[in-house]
Amino acid sequence: MIIDAHTHYHASGVLASVFGHLYGHTYGEFKTAKGDDDAHFRLMEERGYDMQIISQPPFTQAHDQTPHIGIGQAKAFNDSMAKGVADSNGRFRFVGSMPLQDIPASVKEMERAKSLGAVGSMLNVDISRRGTGPMPDEEYWYPIYEAASKHDIPLFVHPGSSAMPRHSKYSLALHLGFLFGETEFIAGFIYGKVFEKFPNLKILVSHGGGAIPYQVGRFQASTCPDLKGNKGPRIPIEGDFISNLRKMYFDTCMYSQEGIECLIKVVGPSQVLFGTECPGMGMAKRPDGRSYDNVEDYVRGIDWLTEQQRQDIFCNNAAKFFKIDTAKVGKAAVAAQ
Repeated sequence: MIIDAHTHYHASGVLASVFGHLYGHTYGEFKTAKGDDDAHFRLMEERGYDMQIISQPPFTQAHDQTPHIGIGQAKAFNDSMAKGVADSNGRFRFVGSMPLQDIPASVKEMERAKSLGAVGSMLNVDISRRGTGPMPDEEYWYPIYEAASKHDIPLFVHPGSSAMPRHSKYSLALHLGFLFGETEFIAGFIYGKVFEKFPNLKILVSHGGGAIPYQVGRFQASTCPDLKGNKGPRIPIEGDFISNLRKMYFDTCMYSQEGIECLIKVVGPSQVLFGTECPGMGMAKRPDGRSYDNVEDYVRGIDWLTEQQRQDIFCNNAAKFFKIDTAKVGKAAVAAQ
């Protein structure tokens, strides 16, 4: 069985309403809209994915806009995804959206989305899109952390696109917006001792955790004794950076076997969930003719994984993290068990 824990649902009608509020002359109501269900189902069938956990494309969430836009689009998107799940014959689950520019409204919408069947909530780590939003260890976020801990709602950390002028070319708004946001979130969260305040938080970080796995030694060094003058760590925390990192979970949406191998070696196979972000920007032709977001190829190509570890990454870790009863997955998945 394969559960794809990272994919986005494109309910274009909601996005059109957002653009209407931002740039139009009429301000229509944010309404439920149908997404790209058929594209998902076709690709799932072609690739053998039994379930996808859908979420809103993060760059459509308008967190840097006025609260009424954020609240309206979050509600409409959650309603749209809940309808998509209901119509999916067990093939979808969804992670809810929040209007993060309004924290009380976010907590309320998080709880409402759970009542609709959401298995988690998406956390965009820079609501300003310009590097001026609150860091993950600041009290601004505490009500969300408290509610997520209280109601056992996993948080899916996925940055939005960058709005910095220097990132306006070459799709850098997405490439660097995501990479920097994930790296900054993990560093700020761990160095800020958030797990010490909220030990029951369940955190899944998108795209393999940004640059952290590749640069983990540099982040680890700051939490270990300083050999210059026999000093203590530059950043003293409970445990060290790596031990805190291994309390988080990460997806495989990285588009290279080398990157996924690095991630697994750093955090361990128990902390890695299969994710593709398909259909999305990874649908580009590889030299072998396959698509870069055929992530299953990379996981199957890691010859040092045991079959149990491989199945944990493909399915069991996601089922455990999101509390998914695999017996209730779509008909194709039930038949495959």
